[in-house]
Amino acid sequence: MKEKIIKYEGKYIDIYFTIDRCTHVAECIRGSSEVFNASRRPWIIADAADPDKVADVVQRCPTGALHFKRKDCGAKEISPAENIISICRHGPLYVHGDLAIYNFDKSLILKDTRIALCRCGASRIMPICDKSHAFTEFQDKGTFSKGKILQNMDQGTLNITLMKDGPISLKGPVKIRDPEGEICFRGKNITLCRCGESGNMPFCDGSHVKTGFETKEKVVLHH
Repeated sequence: MKEKIIKYEGKYIDIYFTIDRCTHVAECIRGSSEVFNASRRPWIIADAADPDKVADVVQRCPTGALHFKRKDCGAKEISPAENIISICRHGPLYVHGDLAIYNFDKSLILKDTRIALCRCGASRIMPICDKSHAFTEFQDKGTFSKGKILQNMDQGTLNITLMKDGPISLKGPVKIRDPEGEICFRGKNITLCRCGESGNMPFCDGSHVKTGFETKEKVVLHH
């Protein structure tokens, strides 16, 4: 499935909106209701605020549904200093960092700085969250487990690989925060559940084998 991207042109900055990635967190609307207004058509007016402010608000979008391109030599979006995963209770994994996502055949799906990864196993645009958790009434099972917590580690790209009919494999430095904001993992090389059935969330515990979890071969294409 190819991502549907709408371009909203401005004089100094263009805004790109990837429809299926939006989970309605509404950081954009809270950040600048002049630019982003869901009750208006078009709902995005790129020139309604200073381009520096627009760029700042766009980068608050945790899913990567919003991106921008400057026309005035302003600063481009850069990768954050740390790779951080924030777990949304009964929802996706919000991932922020220097990110590269690969399909199970090792082909590159997407490179980005902000994404929301499906955790319920029901998304139509795997591995990206499409809000299916809300319709399937996905529920976390109890509390979240703690893994290793290293105090010091190098920084670099977080390589995210989808395992066929299995978990998400992470290679590279990453910090994981539970829904309360507490660090539950800080280190490298870990596998995370994406079937939604693990009893050791957010980590994979092999439940995908027991439940017969199957993944879709069609995934989102390059952004």
